[in-house]
Amino acid sequence: MPTIPMTTRDGDLLVLSTTNAPYRRRIDAQTLAESIRTGDAGSWTVHVATFFVDVHPELVVRFAERHEIDLETLARSYRSLRDETGERSIDLEAEFARHGLWSEAEVGARLPRRDP
Repeated sequence: MPTIPMTTRDGDLLVLSTTNAPYRRRIDAQTLAESIRTGDAGSWTVHVATFFVDVHPELVVRFAERHEIDLETLARSYRSLRDETGERSIDLEAEFARHGLWSEAEVGARLPRRDP
């Protein structure tokens, strides 16, 4: 299936509509991109987790590309947030494996137990 070209504004609106849907407070594209780029979600942790878990993996990757976030940084930010919150996306992990960033064994691997 061919990829439909999307403007930055349209692509960001699509991503943000999913990312912000469950919450009253709204994150903007620039803040989301900076949170991913730095690996510091700050007070936006639930929004960034929703981005990684609920947005389709292709849209996650395309958002990163539009905001000049390399895939290694994207994967590192995802892993950090996943380890912190326990929220995960097997589909996004598979996308990272497809790009050679993760091994197939890492996709869906059991997370280390977190002490309360």
